[in-house]
Amino acid sequence: MQKQENSTPTTQLQDIFNLHHDQAHPDKIDAAIRANCRVTGTNMWVLMFAIAVASIGLNVNSTAVVIGAMLISPLMGPIVGMGYGAAVGDMGLIRLSLRNTAIFVGLSLLTATFYFLLTPLQEAQSELLARTQPTLWDVLIAFFGGSAGMVAITRKEGGNVIPGVAIATALMPPLCTAGYGLAHGNWQYFFGAFYLFSINCVFIAFSTLLFARLMKLPRRGLVTESKRKLHRIVIATLVTAVMAPSSYLAVRLVQLELFNTTAANAIREVQEQADFFVLRSSSDYTSKQIRIIINGSGNAEKITRMIEQKLQEKGIQAAQVQVMYAGGNAENIKVLEQELANNKNSSQLLQNQLKEQQDYIQALRAGLVEEQTHEALLKEIRAQYPEAEKISISDGIAWSRPAANSDGESSAEKPATTAVVVVSLQLPQPLQDKERARMQAWLAQRFEGKAVQLLLDEPAPAQ
Repeated sequence: MQKQENSTPTTQLQDIFNLHHDQAHPDKIDAAIRANCRVTGTNMWVLMFAIAVASIGLNVNSTAVVIGAMLISPLMGPIVGMGYGAAVGDMGLIRLSLRNTAIFVGLSLLTATFYFLLTPLQEAQSELLARTQPTLWDVLIAFFGGSAGMVAITRKEGGNVIPGVAIATALMPPLCTAGYGLAHGNWQYFFGAFYLFSINCVFIAFSTLLFARLMKLPRRGLVTESKRKLHRIVIATLVTAVMAPSSYLAVRLVQLELFNTTAANAIREVQEQADFFVLRSSSDYTSKQIRIIINGSGNAEKITRMIEQKLQEKGIQAAQVQVMYAGGNAENIKVLEQELANNKNSSQLLQNQLKEQQDYIQALRAGLVEEQTHEALLKEIRAQYPEAEKISISDGIAWSRPAANSDGESSAEKPATTAVVVVSLQLPQPLQDKERARMQAWLAQRFEGKAVQLLLDEPAPAQ
């Protein structure tokens, strides 16, 4: 009781975050990490199967399959062993982990390359492309994932943390993507994916080292002070060398996202002031180019100046804005088509897109008014006849036989067809003739200039 009264908020907080409460015995931790570092026949077969599953998942763009492959992969064991060996000063464990990691990586690349050479699906899907451009966020994921993994390994009861770490750190997909790069001779994919795998390896091992030191696990090797200093220098150099390129790529990614977001906000603000809507837009951060295809009644040159001014107000200077008007102005369409024709690489694709957009706009214009009219009419009829069980409004074509000539013979003229609007009501009670005539006149007035046919589905009057 006295101990509880003397406790302070600081000591209570330290007690909450104390990692030693449920920590396993150091010998048990050491044995578990060493066991996971070994290369055995079982691990080799499981690794090949996991790589094959992950390659298939990337090939068919299935996230669930890729996650399943990460769960059964034994890749994390030697990587954790490297960090733990560095923490406890066991050079033998470090060498063993490095050798086994190299064996695992070589087998993984061989399996993935063999699969992607044989598969008929050659297109790189989004799941695969996502592993070709690592950034600083991948560094953070590897570090925090490795930290969670090390904490889980040192507990008396491991819980379900390790499977989550395997999914988050994603060691398998980068190796499969590197295999895809080797199979197709795409060195950009290979080096990008292998760099992502290297990030994961280094920072999982680094976080393992830090938490092993934090938990004061006993040293297992005889290492002199000079060698310890050398180890620290090597580790610091390796971490910096891996982190620097990813930091640069992260900065570029942030700049790209800020540019795209600023451009989208500027276009949206100008839309609120000018009468147009955007059909398609694209931006290039490197050249500061923004290309927009619009429709509406706004003036393209005026809209261009307004967007450039908005971008300047938001801090983007010297942006090149190109606005093309894709509807209602034949000259602008011709200018756009001419520009597309000059671009030999993408002219056919963009011309097809332009034609699709024009057809879509014309269909919208033709159907928008009728759709709005039909929807409004439906609400009005429901308000007038709330007892109606069913109401339908549709466009149709009416045919009528040509009138006979003075001799009573059929006219040689072709049968007449007329576009009509068909309004059908299902009522529980029949309408009186006066009410029917009133509704017919109202519909004729409502669809001025069009023929209207009223169909009433109502019970027959009582005899």
